[in-house]
Amino acid sequence: MSPDIIDVEVVNLAPSRRGGARPGAGRKTADYIKPDEVVDFEKAKARKETALADLHELDYKVKSGQYVSRASVRQASATALATLVQGMRSISDNLERRGVPPEVCVQVEAIINAGLADIARDLELMSGGE
Repeated sequence: MSPDIIDVEVVNLAPSRRGGARPGAGRKTADYIKPDEVVDFEKAKARKETALADLHELDYKVKSGQYVSRASVRQASATALATLVQGMRSISDNLERRGVPPEVCVQVEAIINAGLADIARDLELMSGGE
């Protein structure tokens, strides 16, 4: 063995995985303009995120009771209207029991029925015939 020390340089031929000059790597320059594809993708991604956020908000409001289903509102409205109509149709009977002449009660009943028919027609127009 020779007492001389030999300088050996170790060369790594494997590609570096810790950075280096790669195309598109690093911070963009101040005058960098995004390609149209990137801009379109970012807009689509933002729309998707907004839609998802809206869906989550709606789901939260339904679960917390702030919003109710359309079917529930229709059912409650139908029940309330049926009660109101029943009360209005009993007016002529109540008047007759209190001594109002029967011919007047018949006129009152006809007026109430005509009014209810108008209301039913208007409600059907508002609901679109559903």
